[in-house]
Amino acid sequence: MDKIISNYVKYKFLFKEDIKHSSYLYQKVFRSIYGYTQNVTKKDKKTYLYHREGIIENTPYIRPGKNSIILPINTEHKLINFFNTGKSTTHNFKEKGDWSIDYTIERVEINTIDIIKATENYLNYLQIRSIEGNNKKLYEELNKLINDSEYLSKYKKANKDHLLNKLKHILEIDWINKTKENSEKINLFITNSNKIKELFLNGTPSKETSIEATNKDNNSI
Repeated sequence: MDKIISNYVKYKFLFKEDIKHSSYLYQKVFRSIYGYTQNVTKKDKKTYLYHREGIIENTPYIRPGKNSIILPINTEHKLINFFNTGKSTTHNFKEKGDWSIDYTIERVEINTIDIIKATENYLNYLQIRSIEGNNKKLYEELNKLINDSEYLSKYKKANKDHLLNKLKHILEIDWINKTKENSEKINLFITNSNKIKELFLNGTPSKETSIEATNKDNNSI
């Protein structure tokens, strides 16, 4: 199987003081890259979960070792921007002046089988806010839209635009396009994404679409 050219990013955090990796600051900076879920107990004694989105959370990646990450080409800009500015989706560390970073990027060839595994895991992890206001796995939402015309009819323009923008971002990822011929799961995701576009235009799923999505739902993603 062929190899796929990707970005190999190596980085090292530099702090003004010699702090441990278990320190609060180190953990917050590090987690800004990969994302994390925070448990917050409020006055009513109930514990709530708040997810803090990571810089590369919406991108498939491989972690080959400590302080290194492999990304699809043309997806590194958000990570590099974070390295240069300290600004993430949830934090702005640079203003505090507590850290800096050294990093390098080089193009490498990665085994396609490793890329496929990372990309399939990425697709399986992706979530989206459903019209009921709950976080659902993206592939489950696609299958429900394909199979349930009543649910499809409840989708407002804002919901459609949000989903279409998310799918557009995913389908433009280099690893998606270069592995679709070698992965049934990835190819099915692309197929269902294209069907969603058609459904939003036509309003109702075809019989062929519904049958195919039903048969491949849980076995494929």
